[in-house]
Amino acid sequence: MPPGNPVVDLVDEIATEPARIRVRFRQGKEALLDPAVPRDKVWAEVLEWLQQNRRPAYVEIDPDTHHITSLLLPQPFRVRGIRQVGRDLRVELEVSHAVHYVRANLPGFDQIAARLRAALAQEEEVLVTQSLDTSAIIDVHSLLTP
Repeated sequence: MPPGNPVVDLVDEIATEPARIRVRFRQGKEALLDPAVPRDKVWAEVLEWLQQNRRPAYVEIDPDTHHITSLLLPQPFRVRGIRQVGRDLRVELEVSHAVHYVRANLPGFDQIAARLRAALAQEEEVLVTQSLDTSAIIDVHSLLTP
């Protein structure tokens, strides 16, 4: 898994306080945003939309400050194929024409590869999170029930 203590969960509560925005996730994890930072204000709006629509969020949280350092939107996919390309995995996802990779140097590579292989074998949908800069798969989770 990427550094920063990632969480994939549904948003349970968002509370705006004078100096911070507190976000609580369904499984109990809490994180903070700073209302004085424009990016954090946008992220709070995105998290509110996700909460209202019962959609999961992928967040990385700084372990010292509990501040959200990354926000991504996991998407549900069925895995249709996996092929080894060097040390990396090339993953075919249903209804996606993009090329998806899991890089071998990704922390948690073995866990992610195992989840993808299990999803392929069982024909189950999984939540796939991709990085914004490379579109590489960085996280795979089971679907969450609202």
